Amino acid sequence: MPKLTIDGRPVEVSSGTRLIEACKQAGVVVPHFCYHPGLSVAGNCRMCMVEIEMGGRSRVAASCVEPALDGMTIRTASAEVLDTRQGVMEFLLLNHPIDCPYCDCAGECKLQDYYMEWGAIDTGSRRETEAVHKPKRQEIGPHVMLDSERCVLCSRCVRFCQEVTGTHELGIEERGSHSTLHLAEGKSLDNPYSGNVVDLCPVGALTDRDFRFQRRVWFLRKADSICPGCSKGCNLELQFDEQRDYKNPASGRRVQRVKPRFNEQVNQWWLCDRGRYGYPAIDQGRLEQPRVTRDSQLALTDWEDALGEAARHLDDELRRHADQTAVLFSPDMSCEDLLAARSLFLDQLKVTRADYQLELDPRGVEDGLLMKADLHPNRAGCAALGLKRGAFADGHLLDEIRSGRVRSLVCFHWDLPALLGAEARELLTHLRFLLVITPREQAWDTLAHVQLPAAVTAEQSGSFINCDGLGQRFQAAFAPLGAAHRGVDLLLELGARLGRRPAQATLDALVKRLEAEVPALRGLQMPLAPARHVSKEAAPR
Repeated sequence: MPKLTIDGRPVEVSSGTRLIEACKQAGVVVPHFCYHPGLSVAGNCRMCMVEIEMGGRSRVAASCVEPALDGMTIRTASAEVLDTRQGVMEFLLLNHPIDCPYCDCAGECKLQDYYMEWGAIDTGSRRETEAVHKPKRQEIGPHVMLDSERCVLCSRCVRFCQEVTGTHELGIEERGSHSTLHLAEGKSLDNPYSGNVVDLCPVGALTDRDFRFQRRVWFLRKADSICPGCSKGCNLELQFDEQRDYKNPASGRRVQRVKPRFNEQVNQWWLCDRGRYGYPAIDQGRLEQPRVTRDSQLALTDWEDALGEAARHLDDELRRHADQTAVLFSPDMSCEDLLAARSLFLDQLKVTRADYQLELDPRGVEDGLLMKADLHPNRAGCAALGLKRGAFADGHLLDEIRSGRVRSLVCFHWDLPALLGAEARELLTHLRFLLVITPREQAWDTLAHVQLPAAVTAEQSGSFINCDGLGQRFQAAFAPLGAAHRGVDLLLELGARLGRRPAQATLDALVKRLEAEVPALRGLQMPLAPARHVSKEAAPR
């Protein structure tokens, strides 16, 4: 393993480590535009220059290209290095539009940050010719806008489309100061991972059409979470507006954008567009108040009335027709919610008919990169908690209802009428009691006797186990919408009204039991770090 000295600090790194990564391990920040650890090395921005001394000779070179060698002495802030960086900054700014207060990347632009730290020169501009103008505000795909004048030609986006997605939509044409990022003829940047080019862009050249001019980044806070869009469980950051009234949906969307969070074992640096742009579902179509159906009329009510009605019907059904009562769990539920539901319905109420799956065929698209056909984030968690498959005859709930073997049902998160069609609507009217616990408005109308609003993933802390058997925790970003309850709280309250109080009566107690019961969840951090500002530097200067 090479041993070298970086700014006076001895460092030992793995063989083949680039100098820019060796500097990072030494705690030294080297500015760069084109380098990214998930892409091939281009070495074209020349911003990451460092001074290398070895064998009595010294030279200035790009740290992203040079491998760390034994005996090297690296200086990242020598006079030669600073002069080189200032020259690079002057060259980049020669034709760059100075619209920082207007730019929709204001507050998180590396060009601006590096200029303030490395490139500020007292001599003023030495331009003697008119700036080169390039196309602005180009809609190059359904999610991405291009402003070519701001582009510093780092080629990160080009390499991403070549090396990660293999779709080759982007390239660089012309030469010198007229070089421009462009779309390949006849193509649109519409691959399933197009939003990643916005994350990769170090300046304001590629921006997200969904987020442009919505909020300044210094108004945003972020919380670590897990994408609930499929069984892969990609790590992400929810970036939300701390100035909005979270209890009032009329005040606007709470989550402003979603960014990937690095996890080497799951999604590395990337996130698919399905997960990135699925965040409106956090607020849209939500069931915000408990509902009960009386005399074929659906009415809003409070939690006390709804829980009392649910407990009264359940108690009656379990005393008189326990063998005709079924529970349909959901692989959208967290492990904590599943454990609380299992403890209440299976362990204490002794319900014998329970399952967690409906559709037999995957509904999503699988691409071999991140997206999985299974659109549920915690099917593996259901299996790890010992929930059984095949509880219904012939594998289908409708057959059980049609035959009369199931006459009362507790349903978590599933939209049965939408999934199973018109026949399901007719059959569900035969149930004596139907309790629905779900975050969303669904096609139940008056079919459900009681509907209880549950929180979504972004509104509660918990854990999932992904398709590869990896346990992952997520945290609550903000309070549940309207009167919705977090799943564990809801189940504990329902259990209390049924005269059942499990030993695990708190989230912490459930987490301890999960860790004891499920190996994949042992040793995971809980809770995660609290919500925090997007960037300490992302504030008006």
